[in-house]
Amino acid sequence: MKILIVDGMIPYPPADGGTLRVFNLLQRLSHHHDVSLLVLYNPLVQDESAAAFLRTCCAHVELVARRERSQRDYRRRLLRGALRGESLRLAAYRSEEMADRVRSLTEDESFDIMDVQRPWMAPYVEAISPASRCRKILTLYDVPYVQYRRMMWAERDRRTKLRLFYMDWLFSKRTTLKYARRFDKCVLVSALDCDVLRRAGPDLDIAVVPNGVDIGNYSPLAGPPMTPTLLFVGKMNYVPNVDGAVFFCREIFPLIKRQVPDAKLLIVGQKPDRSVQALASDDVTVTGYVESVIPYYQQSLVSVVPLRAGGGTRLKILESMALGRPVISTPLGCEGLAVTPDEDILVADTPADFAAQTVRLLRDGELRRRLIINGRRLVETTYDWEAIAQQLLQVYGEAMSSR
Repeated sequence: MKILIVDGMIPYPPADGGTLRVFNLLQRLSHHHDVSLLVLYNPLVQDESAAAFLRTCCAHVELVARRERSQRDYRRRLLRGALRGESLRLAAYRSEEMADRVRSLTEDESFDIMDVQRPWMAPYVEAISPASRCRKILTLYDVPYVQYRRMMWAERDRRTKLRLFYMDWLFSKRTTLKYARRFDKCVLVSALDCDVLRRAGPDLDIAVVPNGVDIGNYSPLAGPPMTPTLLFVGKMNYVPNVDGAVFFCREIFPLIKRQVPDAKLLIVGQKPDRSVQALASDDVTVTGYVESVIPYYQQSLVSVVPLRAGGGTRLKILESMALGRPVISTPLGCEGLAVTPDEDILVADTPADFAAQTVRLLRDGELRRRLIINGRRLVETTYDWEAIAQQLLQVYGEAMSSR
C-alpha cells in the first residue's frame, strides 16, 4: 500500500499527543508499506533537522515552511476566513506552497491513501490532483467545536483568549463538517467523539482508531519511591493542561497537604505558561521541557490528571499505566478510554473528592498494586500501538475497497 501522511507539525521529537500518535504509527506502517510524509511546519517553533530520524523509516519526507506573515496580511486572512465562515486557525495554515506540493505529489505518485492529520489541515483536500485515485482520510484528535467550547470555559477569566476561542468556536462546527464531507472517511480517537460528530454529520463515514502506548519501550518501572510525590505530565502551554495545573494547585493540592504534609508535586512538560511557572514553590516543581519523562515517573508514587477541558483521549494516562504508576483523573480527563473506575483507575470530580481519592491512593499500598496490575493489563490488551496500526490499516483497506 502506498500511503501519504499530511501533517501540520514535524512529528519528531514526539512531545505531545498528536506527534506521539503520528510518530508511532509512521514507524509501524512503514515496516510493510510505502509511506511518505508531507509536513507544513513553523520554522520559528521547529527545526528542519528534526525530520532526520523520520527519513530513516519513511520512503519520502518533505517539509514546507510556513512563511512568516505581516500582522496586516494575517489580519486580512482572518477577515477573509471570517467572511467565509471558517475557523480562524485555518488562516495560519493556508500556504500556496503546501497546496502546490500536495497537488504535485498526488499527480506524480500513485498513492492509495492520503491521510490528513488535524482539522486545520483539512482544506488541503482541495489541492489533490484530479488525476489521483487515492482515498482521502481525515484524522481528528478531538471534535474541534467541542474542544473550543471547553477552552472558552477554561479561559473565561482571560478576555483576549476568550474572544479568540469564541471566534473559533463560532465557525469550527461549520468548518469541520464542510471539509469532513470531502473525505472518504474520518478517523477519531474515541467512540465518544465519534458519537458527537456522527450526530452533527450523520452522512459522514467515521471510524474509531484509538491512541496507544509503546508497550515495548514503556515497561513497568522498578518499585515506587517511599516519598508521597505526585506527577502531572503534559504540554504546559496547552490551555486544558494549564487550567488543570492551576486548578490542582489552587483547589486540590492544599487539601492533600492538610492530610499528607510532606506531599510534593512535579509538573512536567514543555513551554510552561506564565501561570504554570508561577505555581513553582518548595512543594511544587515545574520542570519545563525534559528529554525523557521516565525519570519523573520513577520519582513519583501517583499520576494525577485534573483536566476540566480538552478532547480526544489522554496519552498521559496510557503512559502512566504502561510504566506502572496508578492514575487518578477527573471524568473528563479519562473520557474516551476503556477504563473502569476503582479497577484500573480512580476517578473524582470535585476538589474535595479528588483530594480524598489521592490521599487514599497515597496511603493504601494494596489499592496502588491493584491499579498498577490492572492498568498494565489494559494497555497491553487494548492500547498497544502495534494493534492500533493494524486497526488503521483495516480502515485504509475499507476505504480502498469502496473505490
